[in-house]
Amino acid sequence: MAETRLSRRGDIPRLTALWREVFGDGEELTGAFFRLLWRPEYCRVAESGGEIASMGFCIPGPLARGRRCSYIYAMATAERCRGAGLAAAVGRALLGDAFAAGADIVATLPAEESLCAWYASRLGMAPLFKKGGPGVEFPPSWEEFARICGGHDESSPARLWAVARPGVETRGLEELGWECCFD
Repeated sequence: MAETRLSRRGDIPRLTALWREVFGDGEELTGAFFRLLWRPEYCRVAESGGEIASMGFCIPGPLARGRRCSYIYAMATAERCRGAGLAAAVGRALLGDAFAAGADIVATLPAEESLCAWYASRLGMAPLFKKGGPGVEFPPSWEEFARICGGHDESSPARLWAVARPGVETRGLEELGWECCFD
């Protein structure tokens, strides 16, 4: 199993480079993310050959009917390192970190339908919240970053995928909208 570690402030240039390599986003978006939402303890990385090869972020803040939620965002693995289980290790570590920090539910919006099966099989996630619309409450920093990201991408799935901490009930949450998906 791949080893992961929490990110450090000095990782930002390497995280930004991997983000750009995988997603193609520019300085405005990545700069806003690191300014508004990133904290070292919200990011896990896996290394290969001394370089960051995979990363993922799990950002706390939303509330869904009193349940504390976190959101997995920008999971990325360098093309040369795909298929080695690095992203799965990063994702499992992010879930563990989020639940240890008090999250009741961890959600994500897969970038495309084909990734839903990966989140189900690797992280035990299933469809839950509706993409967009009212329901889940967000802190101001999330709303500011969402404005920078722009509107929802019609090609991404209609529902966020999520997993709850054992013992947390999710019934009734499927009717809630999750507006700040950053898609």
